[in-house]
Amino acid sequence: MIDPDVLVIGGGPAGVAAATELADLGRRVVLVEQRDRLGGAIHRAYVGPGANPLQGVARHRRNWEDLAQRLVQAGDRIDTHYESVFLGVDGDGRFLLDERAGGRVIALRPKAVVLAVGAMEVVVPRPGWELPGVTTAGGLQVQMKETGRAPDGLILVAGTGPLPFALAAQLVAAGNPPVAVMERGQPGRAAWHQPRAALDGLRSIANVKDALGYGASLLRAGVPYLQGWAVVAVEAVPDGLLVTSQHVGGERKQHRVRHLALHDGLVPQAHGLPTQEMVGVPVIRAGDCREVLGADGALSDGRRAAHAVARLLGVAVPEGRLEQTLSAARRTQHAMATLCAVAVPSPDAETVICRCEGLRRGDLDALKGAQSAREIRLVGRFGMGVCQGRFCARHVARLAAEMDVNFDPADLAGDVPRWPLRPVSLSALAAFKGD
Repeated sequence: MIDPDVLVIGGGPAGVAAATELADLGRRVVLVEQRDRLGGAIHRAYVGPGANPLQGVARHRRNWEDLAQRLVQAGDRIDTHYESVFLGVDGDGRFLLDERAGGRVIALRPKAVVLAVGAMEVVVPRPGWELPGVTTAGGLQVQMKETGRAPDGLILVAGTGPLPFALAAQLVAAGNPPVAVMERGQPGRAAWHQPRAALDGLRSIANVKDALGYGASLLRAGVPYLQGWAVVAVEAVPDGLLVTSQHVGGERKQHRVRHLALHDGLVPQAHGLPTQEMVGVPVIRAGDCREVLGADGALSDGRRAAHAVARLLGVAVPEGRLEQTLSAARRTQHAMATLCAVAVPSPDAETVICRCEGLRRGDLDALKGAQSAREIRLVGRFGMGVCQGRFCARHVARLAAEMDVNFDPADLAGDVPRWPLRPVSLSALAAFKGD
């Protein structure tokens, strides 16, 4: 295989925007996507027959259709590899890809790399969050996009920010309205005390229209939107889940449901990602893995990343207005975070912290002699499971700080992340010749 000018890892809006922009600038691009179709989480493809009965926001659909057209126009300047997983960088500086459809590992030496691997969804540990029937709001949303239908049974949506609100409206459209939407913060009340944040949020007309549409859908369906309520415990019962929630004022209520969708925010996915200092070629992050700015912001950030790479490769790029667009997206995200801000509760001793290993808060507290992330990992096994700390490390770091121990999640990967970052078959490795 001929080494490309630029390797773009991630086929969501940011990655495709970066790839098409680079192709327009005359660069040869290899675009890598781990699934069998492009789109990322927001444009996850419907896998059923016919057209998807659940349609997303029209603005986002139009943006994606425009990107898809640009991808076609790029022709052979973009070589797209589907069902291919980035494994890491070997000792010779080669970027390794597991092409799972073909059962082989390939190595590339690009002149530059754009990482567009998206965000991670955060769920704060609380008793019972690891039980069957509990999922993330983003995970349930993706499931609905793929299947075109909502799961059966009663559903409770809880968390903070705009994603649970949007999910609830999508559940209404799918014919199974949630029993309630619980927002941990109190954005309505916060708007009175944080007028600047409220005004900044209102400046994004597109997002305001989306929110009004979601709200109208919930109102027509009779779905209550409860502010200041947080899920504090989940129990398994014969017919599903018993969910206990508590208001900031102390009042408690319970719901018997079959499904619980939780969401406590999004953070950039940075686990094990290489840097320019590690690999010796320009490495630029794009989209939510650099900064969570929403779907519109991801498009602009992909183009920003493409321009940054092009300049590093000596390509003249005309000045645009991308920074203004990104600043507006950043302002909106900050406004929503401010209005929904709420303290993160500390879990009790019996709450599971690391789901992969089944480790609880008490297991972490028992490591009182541990003085580093390495000790917590090797002795306590936190971050040693299948996810390699992707999901538990943030929570462990916060709790370790209460023990006066500095647990930096970045330390899990080491100074030079070791590959494979993701599981790879032995047969594919055995067939790898490294040429």
